[in-house]
Amino acid sequence: MERYFPSNYPFVCLWGIAVLLGMIGLGRLVARAVGGEAAKNAGWGLHAVWGMGLYLFAGGLLALFGACGEMAITLLIGVGLAAMAWTTYRDGLPKRVDLAALPWAMWPAFAVVAFFYAGGICWQGNVNEADDLPAYYNFCEKLLSTGSFADPFSWRRLASLGGHTLLQCSILTHASYANAQAFEMALCPVILLGLMLGFRGGILKRAQLGSFIALLVVTTPILRVNTASSFTGIILALGLFSTLDLAERADASRLRVLAVAGFVGAGLCSLRPQYVPSAFGTLGLFWVGSWIQDRRVFRAAIVEAGYWGGALFVALLPWMIGEFLSNGSPLFPLFQGDNNLSFNPQAVGGPLYFRLGLPALMIFTPILAPLLLCLLAGPDLRRSLPSRALSIAAVLGSLALAYGINLAPDIVTVPRYVQPILLPAAFAALMTAVVSARSRVIALAFAVILVATSMPERCQTLMNYYRSMADADKLRIPVDAKTISIYRHAQLLVPEGKKILVCGDFPFLFDHQRNPIWIIDLPNAASPAPGLPFQRAPEEMKRYLRHLGVEYVIFVNFDQALELYNRANWMNHLRGDVPLFRIQAPYYLDFFYTIDRLAASETILGQKEKLTVMQFKP
Repeated sequence: MERYFPSNYPFVCLWGIAVLLGMIGLGRLVARAVGGEAAKNAGWGLHAVWGMGLYLFAGGLLALFGACGEMAITLLIGVGLAAMAWTTYRDGLPKRVDLAALPWAMWPAFAVVAFFYAGGICWQGNVNEADDLPAYYNFCEKLLSTGSFADPFSWRRLASLGGHTLLQCSILTHASYANAQAFEMALCPVILLGLMLGFRGGILKRAQLGSFIALLVVTTPILRVNTASSFTGIILALGLFSTLDLAERADASRLRVLAVAGFVGAGLCSLRPQYVPSAFGTLGLFWVGSWIQDRRVFRAAIVEAGYWGGALFVALLPWMIGEFLSNGSPLFPLFQGDNNLSFNPQAVGGPLYFRLGLPALMIFTPILAPLLLCLLAGPDLRRSLPSRALSIAAVLGSLALAYGINLAPDIVTVPRYVQPILLPAAFAALMTAVVSARSRVIALAFAVILVATSMPERCQTLMNYYRSMADADKLRIPVDAKTISIYRHAQLLVPEGKKILVCGDFPFLFDHQRNPIWIIDLPNAASPAPGLPFQRAPEEMKRYLRHLGVEYVIFVNFDQALELYNRANWMNHLRGDVPLFRIQAPYYLDFFYTIDRLAASETILGQKEKLTVMQFKP
């Protein structure tokens, strides 16, 4: 219940620091396993990314057994903190000479990152009533309460392996839903700065451009409309680049570093399907490029592929099994699973030239201009194969995404999916360009252009963080105590242990330990075979649900629902201008109609405000 009420801001700030140190500690364990001075001195930013990879693998493995709840997450963070303390003790406490060697000249970047951390802990500026409240928050609540989160009727669960949910829960374990975006908004800027400071032994903090580039990167506006992963994807993709850059220079431990790169790539894939082409493409292109460039013998190249490919498969396997058990697909959309193909964004057609032309149009929008840096200011292939691999994978991944998903009749919606893929490549190009004397002038020129073209958005980002920090003591989750009471009392009408299908605005308010709860976030989008009956008699849906063990349904009044389940909204979408919504509207309206028909003939256990609790008759 604590997660539903305002949290103690100072305590959450301290817990966020503990999570960050825990990730660094886990990463230091990985560095010890790799061995060598290069891995040991890779920097705390890259160690944090390695720790995220290990944390995501361990969490995915625990979730398979329903054991990744509050206690397990706290224990994983505790192991990281213990590793941080142990490695610091073994390496020796910082001395005066170490403090003097700190990059004090970069104090503006540290000040901005500290400001972002303080404001990002309590970020609540972009909660989406159609995404976060009926789905993403519910995944977090189910994972924390039950240790896993199977949801066979949830399309968003099908489209997410679960890594981002676990990262969100690392903060939510000892915070409230007012802090649900803290890992994304508070910790990621800190890790991003650490990645830049540790790049190639700290060469950026010694360059004159270092402070400016760090400020540019950290203040880059991120397009988002909900709590889905954006910044976390950027961090893991840039960490993958830094790991491959280390592998290129660490001959003695190259194979072990490549295995770590596979773990980081798996962590990136676990966030959202859109990152899969980028992760696989970067690793594959680096492998092929190094094989050709270094003239490696075939046997050695195959061994290297076994290391990074095997590590990626092993680390991603727990999440793949979890998604298969939940929605019938080990890796969506490569395997469709329980997906309704008629409901998909891919169902929206369009000329080939239009779909392929979207990325070209997006490149020249100010918010996505960093891609130009990948193409124009990037170093040549021989001097930075990891940067070029990441850039090519980003371009190809963006093309594939824009072609496969056409969510709106214009290019407004797609950029937020593409931006987290393009930005890491841009940052990698900047970082490698600063290393070379002949590329610094070009990098500076493009950096100035980038800042100038996105200055209003950067200022708005700073202002949003300031407002969040100023209102930290007033922050509330978007529901009140009365709403929480309504949802809990409605659930009490169902016997404990009975499975419930839920269609409501705030399903994360239910007690997931008391009852197995399945949400239906996009009605008819995903459902176990043979699929939810569409345009059939209500009795067929009843038989279908009872066959799956569902005897109780809790649903919101479709005429009074907030947004996603509002009947009037979907009546308008049926005749609206958005092609995807016109395709989906009949499925929503049919589900609403069928549930209303069932409510007229089945047993109604009670009504609590907008919620109705229904039991199927024997």
